[in-house]
Amino acid sequence: MVTQGKNTKIRRGMMSLRRRKPFQLMVLRRLRELKKIVPVGTRRKADVDAVLQQTAEYICALELKVAILRRLSNIYGV
Repeated sequence: MVTQGKNTKIRRGMMSLRRRKPFQLMVLRRLRELKKIVPVGTRRKADVDAVLQQTAEYICALELKVAILRRLSNIYGV
């Protein structure tokens, strides 16, 4: 007897991942890791464009913080 349900859906999802090209899998893995690092906001399932936009904004904010901390360090001689 064959049962339909959660396991069937998982297997189908895995098969679709296996059919993808290795480059696509690498990009998806790296995008998943990027989502863990960068605060993407309130949307859980952000598309690639939104993630990259948020990443660019996050990098700019971090660069600004580093510049401010360097200037403060120079002023106070730390």
